[in-house]
Parts: sequence; structure tokens; C-alpha cells
Amino acid sequence: MAEKKRTLRKLEISLYKLRRKRINQKVMIYMVMLLISAVLWFVNKTGSTIITDVYFPIEFYGLAHDHYLLPGITTNQVLITVSGRGSSFLTHKGAYPTLRIDLSKLDIRTFPDTDSTLKFVTNDDIRSMIESQIPTEYKCLTIKPDTIMLDFGRSSTKKVPVIVDCDLSFEKQYRLAKDPVLQPDSVEVSGSTNIMDSVLCVKTENIVLQNLNDSVSVKAKLVVPHDIICPLNYTDVKIFVEKFTENSIEIPITPVNVPDSVTLRVFPQTVTLKYNISWNQYNNVSAEMFYAVVDYSDLFAPVRPKFLPIRILRYPENLGVTNIVLSTEGVEYLIHKNQSSEIK
Repeated sequence: MAEKKRTLRKLEISLYKLRRKRINQKVMIYMVMLLISAVLWFVNKTGSTIITDVYFPIEFYGLAHDHYLLPGITTNQVLITVSGRGSSFLTHKGAYPTLRIDLSKLDIRTFPDTDSTLKFVTNDDIRSMIESQIPTEYKCLTIKPDTIMLDFGRSSTKKVPVIVDCDLSFEKQYRLAKDPVLQPDSVEVSGSTNIMDSVLCVKTENIVLQNLNDSVSVKAKLVVPHDIICPLNYTDVKIFVEKFTENSIEIPITPVNVPDSVTLRVFPQTVTLKYNISWNQYNNVSAEMFYAVVDYSDLFAPVRPKFLPIRILRYPENLGVTNIVLSTEGVEYLIHKNQSSEIK
């Protein structure tokens, strides 16, 4: 009896596997047919003629040596309706050449009753130049805009500084040694006169450098507004990194602006400074390089202070001393009036 049950069970399993296999075969046949349909659709589309709109950038040349076009109003691209086989659009993948327009061969016209510096040509004027430069597998149907603007407006040129835009972080006990050095650190820019008055500098792209422990050089792209002409695209930026340590020093406190009629005494008479110093300048710093004072005139505030504030008027900044912290921000004081005698 048990043997018969096992035999029936094996038969059920075999029938299930057979049905499963047939289902998988149907799914496989369906996927193959779907793939064949997709291939046939693709071949049909790439082989058929497609009409679409494509933006082409344009660039003008052939200007007199003392003339140039100002960006902004000047047309910088055209929308061309083209026809071609579908496969040709796959070939270019959206990357299309810049169309170069030779203005020396065109009849450049001026708008009536307007500033003579604003001129134009029509798309019919430049059609033959365009058709000779677009990919040969395309046919040019229409060109927009109808009017190609040319702005020969009054312009001015000036030199402006290049400002570096950077976000820096350093390893522990490393820091920026000095301001970054740019080469070049200034550029000549040109543009419409009414725009140039507001152009004070040219910035670099944002430079992000992390965990620095040594000096580095980078080539940074200049971020130039679209309505400004700048002959340079990049500047070299040198970022100086140095190791530093902490040190402390005790220096005297000197009262200043004290009249001859009084003596000003302070308590304590010295203050301890903590500061960061460049590793290679550690042994070159001395107390004489610092000058700490309290000002007698601070006593004439609307409310007389209980403590006179300490000010650091001099410290060796050129040696890389930074982040000075005082052991106390103010001192107690005692005012003594001097005895005076007159010789009659």
C-alpha cells in the first residue's frame, strides 16, 4: 500500500514538472516574439524619414579688427527644422556642430529709427552657409528666428581682479599659510558700457579641497557672465598649506593716554597670550614683538568700568601668529593723583 502511494506521488510530481516546463516554454516564446517585434520596430523607425527641430549654436567671424559683437542681444543659436533618416539622429546623439557665419560676406542692415549699433541679417541671408555646415544626412527645412540680431553696441574694456572661490579643510594642525596666489590675478574684460560699470571682479568656479596637509596647485575655470567678453577661461591657483603649533608667552601691560597729573596702576601688570604659530617660525617669536595696552580714556565711558580692557596693538603677524587668546580680558586699576609744585 505504501509503495503504491509513493508511485502515485512520483507520478504527480512528474506531471507538475511537465506542465511547468510547458509554461516556461510559452513565456520564452513570448519574450522572443516581443524582442523580434522591438527589433523590427527599431529598424523601421531608423530607416524611415523623421522630421524634428534641432538647436545649433552659431558663431560669427569676419568682423573688422576694431569691431566685435556684444553678447546678450546678439543671436547665439538657431532652431532648424531638419528631416533625415532615423539612424542619422542616433549617430549624432544630440551633439551638433557650431555653425560659423562669415559676416564679411553678408549684407548687414540697420534697423530704421534705432541706434545704428544694433544691426541684423535675415535667416535667408545665412541659409546657404548653414546648409553647407549641417550634417549631410540632414535636409534643412526651416530656420528660426527669422531675424538674426547683431549688437555692435558701444563697449568698454577694463582690468578687474580675479577672486578665488574656495572651500578648504585641513588635517589637524595644518592651516592656510597665506592668501592663495593666482596667475593671472587679473583679466581684461569687455562689454556694453552700461554693464561694465557694475563689473568689479571675475570669480573662479568653486574649488573644494579637503583634508589638506601640503600646498597644492589647481587650474580653476573663470565664471564669466554671458554678457561679458573675457579672453581667458582659466587661472592657476596656488594654495599654500603649513603646519602650525600652539605657544604661549607672557608680556607686560602698558597704560596709554595717561595725563601727567595722575598715575595709573593695573593689576596684574602682565598678561599671558596663547597663539598659533607656523611650525618653522616657532623659535623666532619673542615677547618684544607684542604690545599690550590699557587705555586711560576708557575710564570716561558713561559708566565707569570695573575692569580696563586689554588691547593687543602689535604682534608678529608676518611670522604667522594667529588666533591670539588672552589669559584675562581686563585688569583692575588704581588711579593716583600726582603732587605738583610750582616754582615762583
